[in-house]
Amino acid sequence: MGGTFLSASQLCSIQNTHGLLACKINLRRQNSFMDKNDEYSKLSRRAIQFSMATGLILLISKFIAWNFTGSATLLSSLTDSSLDFLASMLSFAVLTYSLKPADEDHRFGHGKAEGLAAVFQSGIVLIAGLSVLYQAGVRLFDPAPMEKTGLAIGIMLFSLALTLALITYQQKVYNITGSLVVKADRAHFVSDILANAGAIVALILAYVGVSYADAIGGIVVALLIVKAAWEVFEHALEMLLDHELPQEDVKEFEQMIEDERNILGYHDVRTRRSGKTLFFQVHLEFEDQALLSEAHDIADRIEKKVQQRWEDSECLVHMDPISAVDEELIARRQTLKPS
Repeated sequence: MGGTFLSASQLCSIQNTHGLLACKINLRRQNSFMDKNDEYSKLSRRAIQFSMATGLILLISKFIAWNFTGSATLLSSLTDSSLDFLASMLSFAVLTYSLKPADEDHRFGHGKAEGLAAVFQSGIVLIAGLSVLYQAGVRLFDPAPMEKTGLAIGIMLFSLALTLALITYQQKVYNITGSLVVKADRAHFVSDILANAGAIVALILAYVGVSYADAIGGIVVALLIVKAAWEVFEHALEMLLDHELPQEDVKEFEQMIEDERNILGYHDVRTRRSGKTLFFQVHLEFEDQALLSEAHDIADRIEKKVQQRWEDSECLVHMDPISAVDEELIARRQTLKPS
């Protein structure tokens, strides 16, 4: 118990001849949080299962409609739905893996598998979108008459309603879980909403005799597919490259630090995301004679604030005596105003 009364600088000199104290405190999930994490896992898996079932229904419906009409717009939408279905199956497999708890070989968990899956999904969707764009372009210069347009319009209206129900449910799940896999899967179907609406307009125009409307509708759908693929790829790449969290989250974390007293300053604030888990790291600066117990209490309060604000999070706090802060660190440190 005597070590509790050592000052930060005294303990620093014992542990490190260079006078650097780095007490690392890692937040561990409590049993209650693990129960909530299981609930999030079930919700995420259910959302992907729903999307797989929806995707299969849309795929069969659009294939029937395209087989009867030969519409370029429907071919574009059919291709998109085929990829949505395949991507949803991949998402389910990856989600199951990414939700596995951390182990000895993966101390930070398996969350980045979500990013890898999203990159793969976006690549497939991008290639398909460009292919559909080419086919629609050919159809623009060589239009062909369509048959049974009424059937096609009816199936597209059904597809629109079913897709709206799916993305509404997926948005609710994403708001609760923050799962990137669910978000990436939802992105496919969001593009379908606009694509289906555009397809319906194009089919109606083609029905009343505007021959090139079908090809233009196919081009619009293809461009929406390409746009959705790029957005998913960009977001996934940010996770894989440990991009900083949004500035509002970083500022909120810094405010938690600045609300504490008896801290001279802080430096090296770092944040990142892996799957649905957010990671925070900071170095706090204390007077050389500050008690280790007091510094520990401050760090512990900050960690608890982080966990209360972001349930699925981990916080790593280093505690440095001010004499150990070298010139390079001083140049980038945040100095707190006296309270």
